[in-house]
Amino acid sequence: MKSVRELKGICQPPDLDMCLYRRFVIRPVSIHLTRLFIAAGIGADTVSIIKGVIATAGAVLFCLRPLPAALLLQFSFLLDACDGEVARFTGSCSRAGGEYIDKLGDVGSRSLFHLSWGVGAFLAGGGWPALAAGAVVGCLWLTVRFCSVETLLESFANHSGSEGSAGEKAALEKLFVRKPGSGRIEHFLSLFIHPWVNLALLAAVASLFTHRGVSGLTAVLWAYTGLWLVNTVRKVITCARVMSFRRPGQ
Repeated sequence: MKSVRELKGICQPPDLDMCLYRRFVIRPVSIHLTRLFIAAGIGADTVSIIKGVIATAGAVLFCLRPLPAALLLQFSFLLDACDGEVARFTGSCSRAGGEYIDKLGDVGSRSLFHLSWGVGAFLAGGGWPALAAGAVVGCLWLTVRFCSVETLLESFANHSGSEGSAGEKAALEKLFVRKPGSGRIEHFLSLFIHPWVNLALLAAVASLFTHRGVSGLTAVLWAYTGLWLVNTVRKVITCARVMSFRRPGQ
């Protein structure tokens, strides 16, 4: 069995993470758990499935027990690092199917979390508007992302036998931001605010407090909803500009 240092060299390339929380908090812990998965012969897809189940359970539980649920979501984020590390060690990271399984767990649990947060705020006295806020936020972030990806993929598919246009390639680079030049705001958010599970932890801690009859869970939800709506408008405008490329031959 390889040592932890040897595993880091294989499973954690230097340019692997943009997110600082994942790089400096999660990765030092995940490599030890990855070592156990490898020793037990557990594959990356299995780790992804376990992660998805735990994340979904945490998201659903959030409306009733925010703090334990937030800890489950933190653990799922740890496993989210492990599945990629196991895949790199076993050489299975070249298969897109594993990434698809991974994304299903991420997207499904995140949407459920926002809805569950709204339900929790409703139960804490936030009323129907709080429930609606959770549902709207859960749908909006997914819709904007889906429409932009769908536009780009459809454009590539319509001329699959030819090289993509410069506009398409530029749109692809800006859609998946990896450096500041591709989108400064998105790059900043990816660096510092990317782990939505930390938002869940913040909301869970806030739920322990009530001020003037308003639960901290509800207060954080409204603050986040306001910021998210502003950011969603910005993202829709940005995506409209990015997706305004000219398709080849048109």
